[in-house]
Amino acid sequence: MGTEEHRDLDSVLDRNYLSQVTTVAAVIQGVPPAGAVEGVLTQTIGTLPSIRAVCVVSNAVHTPQDLTTLVALHRSCVHRQVQFSADFVLDAGANAFAALGRQPTSLGPILDASRMLRLKGVYVRWRVPVVSALAYRLEALFSLANDERVDAVLIPPSTWGLPEESPPDALDADARRFVRDFIRYRLLGDEGERLSPAREALYETLHEALVDFRAASPVMAQTVAVLETEEPSRSPGWGLRYERQPVWDALTDAAVSREAIADRWSRLRRTGARASEVTGVLAEGGRAVLQWARTTGLQAVRRHEPHMERPLSRVLVIGAYGGEHIGDTAILGGVLCRMSRRHGTKHAILMSQRPDHTRHLVPMLDVPVDIRVEDYRQSTVGELLRQVDAVVFAGGPLMDLPKQLVKHLYTVSVARRYNKPFIIAGIGAGPFVFWPSAWVARRLVLMADHIAVRTSADGRAPLVRDLGPAVGRDPAFDYLETRGDVLTRLPEVDRQWLERLLKDTQGRVTIGLNLRPVRSVYTAGAPAGHRDDYTRFVEARFEERLAESLRRLHQASATPPCFIFFPMNAIQFGMCDLRSAYRVKRLLRGDVDFRVWEGDASIDGIVALLRRLDLAITMRFHATIYALAQGRRVVGIDYRVGRRDKVAALLDDFGHADRHRRIDTMTTNWLSECLSGLSGDRRLLISLSDAQRPHDIDGSSLRPVARRETR
Repeated sequence: MGTEEHRDLDSVLDRNYLSQVTTVAAVIQGVPPAGAVEGVLTQTIGTLPSIRAVCVVSNAVHTPQDLTTLVALHRSCVHRQVQFSADFVLDAGANAFAALGRQPTSLGPILDASRMLRLKGVYVRWRVPVVSALAYRLEALFSLANDERVDAVLIPPSTWGLPEESPPDALDADARRFVRDFIRYRLLGDEGERLSPAREALYETLHEALVDFRAASPVMAQTVAVLETEEPSRSPGWGLRYERQPVWDALTDAAVSREAIADRWSRLRRTGARASEVTGVLAEGGRAVLQWARTTGLQAVRRHEPHMERPLSRVLVIGAYGGEHIGDTAILGGVLCRMSRRHGTKHAILMSQRPDHTRHLVPMLDVPVDIRVEDYRQSTVGELLRQVDAVVFAGGPLMDLPKQLVKHLYTVSVARRYNKPFIIAGIGAGPFVFWPSAWVARRLVLMADHIAVRTSADGRAPLVRDLGPAVGRDPAFDYLETRGDVLTRLPEVDRQWLERLLKDTQGRVTIGLNLRPVRSVYTAGAPAGHRDDYTRFVEARFEERLAESLRRLHQASATPPCFIFFPMNAIQFGMCDLRSAYRVKRLLRGDVDFRVWEGDASIDGIVALLRRLDLAITMRFHATIYALAQGRRVVGIDYRVGRRDKVAALLDDFGHADRHRRIDTMTTNWLSECLSGLSGDRRLLISLSDAQRPHDIDGSSLRPVARRETR
């Protein structure tokens, strides 16, 4: 975001402040000298009797005396029945992973000071500015703050920090998109029920301002008394000025009253938003079922020859697009490569529920097909279908995603009425929790001219097993085969990350890790009312066992290995992998060389990294595919609690039944032995030619078998 856009963002926020007449808070810029504590408070409260809160805003604690002063200020405020907080403004160098690993970072002294102040009962807040340098660090920063019982608040650029400071960088386009998702799905989503209405309003305004700078929800603001001095070493000379700042919490009786009113409306808005989403799915579902009934009832579905080599120059592509990550993007590339080879496809219209997100990912692909991304709406599907020759479900899971399923049912029903072929290319069949989703998915596969599934386990799934699906491999393998020695879509930012992550790893065993947070909705073996708690218990136990296994390997190795965490999905939508990275890093502290790729990595970036690793521990299905496609040794973690799932199915197909465990059955001893055995021999145990040998257009003749090299 350029300078002009930076000013626009501030102006949008400024227009939406609701000024309070009464000054309710005093801000002390910087820690005052020890001898000036009582004088400053007396001056503040004496001059402004309406003051109900005092906060000291600093960018660091520079001396032990500063801590003593802050504790003294806290005691004085408690005595006067005035709220007190110590606010630390994070700068562009703040890094939670570095702080946890006891590495140099501006967050280190702030973290130490925050811990000391919290022990003294002081309320501590971290002000985290909206800038590019911190965009991909937000997950770890907010997770760390939560664990440390510190209040983290995302602040606009205009309230970056002390008056003499200014933001070192604004948001570039990618960081802006990333922060927008963080606000929407982490702050307003995961933590929305715990937010005060004032803070919720602030985040809503920030989110909407980052979308298109339009006028947004009003943000409560207060007139703040700011105390500052030109000579910090002298106790006298403190000056007073006034400015407006966002209200983050209720500070006065009047504000509490306004907050109580706002709170009721806030809860109503959240309830209304959820109800609106359910209503939207039901409405689209009703239209979809009507279209399906019309298609199947008024005219027979005419099937096209499954392997007909008819030309399909233009196709409409559907699937789980809008919430996809680089694994799903590789699926898209593989499907389009197949369609190009078999049907001469040159143009694709890709339907996405979040087209802006999908347009960010599509340029990562190097394919012989032109891709146009469109917003996935029932109202536009009919017109778009007239522009294409067929509809293709581009791999990925056909699973319990109601919003997507009803759109797909509508699209395919209209397509079959237009006599357009429908091809399902390399899907995962399920899982399903709710029967309506399973019913809709079954209607879809029954209308398909050709069905290909990605593992033999998918071929046995109830959704498709009686339909004779072609059992092959995930289409992502097809695209990853095209990545030659020269990676044509490797961005400069990824090159810089690779240099940092691989620094000083020559001659050392390098082990990649990809983990993800686990969703409780698919957990088996726990009552519905306890499913969330049980899932988090299993997840936390697994993370502890993993960390202990890494520590054991580190201690047993003559030359310590290097562990590199790589995200397949860095955004909040679809579960952010960086949250899992943070949890493991916190458990490891600084005992192990554990490095984290804190960014939204590209396809070629992950491919380039994997080519430099010796083995990979993978939890996401497509992290496993990426590693296998590059000939890496893989240890797989099946992340569905209580039931076998797709990671196990994939590794079984590759002949590696001994190299995977479920998240709830994995033990420290098993993983330690597995890592010790695999990392001891640096030669590949999976031949690259096995992973890439000839296959038909759907990969249906591929049956990979592990081949060990003789020692």
